[in-house]
Amino acid sequence: AVVRDATGWTVEAAVPLVLNELMAANGGSLEDPQGEAEDWVEIRNTSGQIVDLAGRYLTDDLDVPRKWRFPVNTPQLTRVPARGYLLVWLDEDTRDSGLHASFSLDAAGERIALFDTDGLTRIDTISFKGQRGDVAYGRFPDGTGPWSFLTVPTPRAGTAPRGGRPESLGR
Repeated sequence: AVVRDATGWTVEAAVPLVLNELMAANGGSLEDPQGEAEDWVEIRNTSGQIVDLAGRYLTDDLDVPRKWRFPVNTPQLTRVPARGYLLVWLDEDTRDSGLHASFSLDAAGERIALFDTDGLTRIDTISFKGQRGDVAYGRFPDGTGPWSFLTVPTPRAGTAPRGGRPESLGR
């Protein structure tokens, strides 16, 4: 089925994956396996089946949809459990172990998109404005709701803003 996402773009909704949460100004709330506080994005599998991201793409430039490709033949890194989550570090450290994309996010605002294996079919995208240190930006309710600031980052888990609702942070 073809639907429109939050930005008004037409997307193919056949893949049960969504960009669920991101942090573009990580001041130390979460460190990668190398001990560095880096940008990150969480992808949620909304289905009851395991989904493998192998060969799909992440980008921060819609004119370059194949900017970073999920590795193939490493299912231990690229499989997202049923109704589960997968975290990708956005830090340009592609030689580090784990999933490290070839770009980072601009805390002043930009967009990020997930593309299917053909590099043409957009699965999901989000444009965001200025971010604050150690405050995540994510969907609430988890996996389906609108995007809002989350004062309690929840990488690899369901989004749960402090006090049970998203924060506006003066925006």
